Amino acid sequence: MAFCVFAANSSAEMANIAVNLLKPVLWNGTLTEYQKAVHKKVRFYNIRSKYLYENRLIIESFEKKKNDFKKHLDSLKNKERREFIKENFKGFGMKESSHFLRNIGFKGYTIIDKHILNMMTELNVLKTNKPPKNKEEYYEIEQKIKKFANKEKYNIDELDLALWSYKTGKVIK
Repeated sequence: MAFCVFAANSSAEMANIAVNLLKPVLWNGTLTEYQKAVHKKVRFYNIRSKYLYENRLIIESFEKKKNDFKKHLDSLKNKERREFIKENFKGFGMKESSHFLRNIGFKGYTIIDKHILNMMTELNVLKTNKPPKNKEEYYEIEQKIKKFANKEKYNIDELDLALWSYKTGKVIK
């Protein structure tokens, strides 16, 4: 969750910095402790800390009601699961919802960022590298990428990481 909140409209490197700075207070810290931990070390540290803190409270509320958060996600269909995250968690659009779900073990989600869009355009899978404007466009692009992956016998859960790494010259997982 922390990685995804701090990676949105930023970078994986910045998200890793934030996660490492937050580790001592991540599970039990206050909003102020979150903000102090990342103060002036990452972009938009105040609002992102607030998002992370509020998202943690949502997960904790599931646990207090004896409703395991992961079990709740397991009970949802793939599309519903991503939309649940997008609609209920601060700072999450389609891409970060996909990223979060993949990070916690769910499969079948495509993380569509500028690097993936550029690669898919270069491979003539997509006609344009313009980012999706809404969830419908996200699903449309995702289906084209999945169709390509199936045709070429690529694992969709590995394809975007491989393409992202190729484009950026980095492997960050």
